[in-house]
Amino acid sequence: MAKFSVTGFDDIMSQLNSLEREEIAPKMLKAGEPILERNVKAAASSHRRTGSMAGSVKSTGVKENASGHYLVVRPTGRDGKGVRNMEKMAYLEFGTSKQAATPVLTPAVQSSEGPVLEAMQKVFDEETEGMQL
Repeated sequence: MAKFSVTGFDDIMSQLNSLEREEIAPKMLKAGEPILERNVKAAASSHRRTGSMAGSVKSTGVKENASGHYLVVRPTGRDGKGVRNMEKMAYLEFGTSKQAATPVLTPAVQSSEGPVLEAMQKVFDEETEGMQL
């Protein structure tokens, strides 16, 4: 049976565990938040009738649950007729029996992925600057 040895891994893990994850994760999410919000609003705007759905797109801000930190960017509130703006987004995204799907959220998230990851990486690099990883 083959054997291998890794040296330094314990040191790296120790340093990673010493990071202030409870502070870094929210900062990283906040860095990507405006990019995602802007792209979701832009995508929703291309389907505007009154503008209430696109105008209602907001971030929940950074929250935490048992799985970790997260944020959600989504339409909020209701239009003048009482229809939830998130419902409208779901109808566009997935379609209805009378309307073909015209995805809005999926393309916005996909186009945001690279820039959001870059923004988050920049924050991570700044927070871990000087660490010997």
